[in-house]
Amino acid sequence: MIFCTVCYGDYWSKKYSSDINKISENNTIYVYTNKPEYFKSSCNIIQYKRKDFSYFEKLVLLFNLIDEHKERVTYFDCDSTYLNQVQLMLNGTHKEFNNETIYSHEIYEYETYPLKTLLRNPSFALLIKVYKELGFENVICRYIHERIISIPYISSKFDELKENVLKVQSIWEENWSIGKKWIGYPIDETGTHECNRWSRYGCGYGEGGALSIYCKQLDINSEKILPISTLL
Repeated sequence: MIFCTVCYGDYWSKKYSSDINKISENNTIYVYTNKPEYFKSSCNIIQYKRKDFSYFEKLVLLFNLIDEHKERVTYFDCDSTYLNQVQLMLNGTHKEFNNETIYSHEIYEYETYPLKTLLRNPSFALLIKVYKELGFENVICRYIHERIISIPYISSKFDELKENVLKVQSIWEENWSIGKKWIGYPIDETGTHECNRWSRYGCGYGEGGALSIYCKQLDINSEKILPISTLL
């Protein structure tokens, strides 16, 4: 399996490069970074050239690598190597992936939530507004979490999925902007809206929303990463 991650800036690159370097010894991994000096030659370095940081760039990375290799590529955040789902994939102990399914460590079943509950979250209310502006009528969909995303190469759907997702990058970066102050539910451990932890560092967060709605449009299935031993 091909893996990839993003490490931006000295703090993240220095703190997590040892984990990434260890993974690179036995796995193919691409590192999208503006600090390549922290990484071993066994890592495949892709230079991050933007002056600002965008969370949406992980999707750009993913789609470009899938396009290049014409096979599944799996992204994980650089601070997520300890997660069980990442370890399952690295060790080959995850339940076998379907070749036409996207996988993540979490899929939020928002279609089962009352709309009133969803709208309590200002980020989700904004997401619905953006969906409507993009022309979607049925705006509630399953949400693919951004921390781990494994996307297959589906020849009949890949080009359209890539084009649709990447064309809305500027919309996400404008609406989920750096420095934006979020007020409301849900509140994280800092006592403020959870989006403030991401807006502090960059733009284009909530990027799973872009992937999720176009997966729904193209009828691409998504599932959680599970261990082999899980019985359904």
